[in-house]
Amino acid sequence: ARNKFPLGIRWIDAVGESIRPSSGGAYNIEEINCIVNELRKLVLDNDYKGSIGVISPFRAQVEHISKAINSDKDLKMALLNNDFLVDTVHKFQGDEKDLIIFSPVISCGVSQGALEFLRSTGNLFNVAVTRARSVLIVVGNIDYCSKCDIKYMQHFAQYVTSLNNKHKQE
Repeated sequence: ARNKFPLGIRWIDAVGESIRPSSGGAYNIEEINCIVNELRKLVLDNDYKGSIGVISPFRAQVEHISKAINSDKDLKMALLNNDFLVDTVHKFQGDEKDLIIFSPVISCGVSQGALEFLRSTGNLFNVAVTRARSVLIVVGNIDYCSKCDIKYMQHFAQYVTSLNNKHKQE
């Protein structure tokens, strides 16, 4: 079953809109929907049994992802067969999973506060992207991230774009 899931980095482009709840932070419904779809493909359609982590810098995003998974009974039950965790980057330090889905949230409508938070927490991004043993899937707005003026996010989005271009040429 392992060969169904290519190792390395994949970016699923999810444009969506970054929404700031009254409690602060940010969430992105399009990313949430894409993450749930990707999890369904992995565990329901392909019977993936490896460990899975879903990570976001924003607590609001983590809460919305958890709610979406809990309201999908088939997915929720299937994930019981995996070592599965959805949490913020802060909570993931020291934990690794075979497959990590990273949700950056930032897109159209993102608040300055959310951008400042990300600018000041580059170390957390490093934690997020190095938790994957085999596969890292980023679900986010690749165009926005490649121009967002958060250096590490820009460089990473540009790097993944260059990898994709290289694969297309081969």
